[in-house]
Amino acid sequence: MARVLRLPDKGRLLVCTDLQGCMRDFDRFVDVFEEALIQYDGDAHVLFTGDLIHGPHIEPEDWPDFLGEYYRDQSGELMIAYAGLASRYPGRVHALLGNHEHGHIGGPHTAKFAADEVALLEHILGPSATARMRGIIHTFALAAVSKCGAVFTHGAPAAVIDSIADLESADLSGQQYASPLDVLDTPIVGKVLWARSATEAEARRFVKAMGGTISIYGHDVIPEGFEMVGDEQIVVSTSFGVFDTNKVYVSLDLAAKYRRVYDLRIGHEILPLYPDKAPPRLGGRAQAW
Repeated sequence: MARVLRLPDKGRLLVCTDLQGCMRDFDRFVDVFEEALIQYDGDAHVLFTGDLIHGPHIEPEDWPDFLGEYYRDQSGELMIAYAGLASRYPGRVHALLGNHEHGHIGGPHTAKFAADEVALLEHILGPSATARMRGIIHTFALAAVSKCGAVFTHGAPAAVIDSIADLESADLSGQQYASPLDVLDTPIVGKVLWARSATEAEARRFVKAMGGTISIYGHDVIPEGFEMVGDEQIVVSTSFGVFDTNKVYVSLDLAAKYRRVYDLRIGHEILPLYPDKAPPRLGGRAQAW
């Protein structure tokens, strides 16, 4: 597993966060990607920033509003679909490790929708499909960098590092954890996969050490679709915990230079996943640009 993915210096990059087993949103994002391939003469890439898996198993009548749009977990199918997409477009489909994927390759087991989501999913899949899923997860990077200035992680940019080399040497095996809670105190992996926020000073230091200028990540749920924190951070919610009206993804020109997150404009770099449902403030089709 390459710890740090280095993205191309040209073309279009589409960024999606936290699907957590939502196949409908995955399919919609694939449509967005394939439309971009046509629009940009084949020069487009996609990046999933982790937590593709582990969604809810809740009946519609019991679904709480805080979970956003209703869906039923299809983690196994989604991982196979991701692998198929990566095979169909070699070198153009990328993913980062999330804390939920980490549990299947040595990290602590998550417990959002079950007492042990790792054990539950592997029981549902069976040994053969579990082995295949682990193989897919082992292709995921811990972070991604780009010459356009954007640095990508699953969690907030709170890790204290001196250079990219610190991430490249990070231990993902989980052998150092005496208990699942120990990951939270692990200086690099714990922060990159689990941190929900970072101070402006922490974010500034992290992106500078990574050779970038801005940090784009998911992990936390932003009901409005995205949130900018200072000049360096933007938290994006493409799927989980958000209603269709507010789901957004990010579209970047890899040959450009983004010096602050406020260079990312609604309707240009910040786009609705479902334009027909999005309000004007998110660049819905009711709004002219």
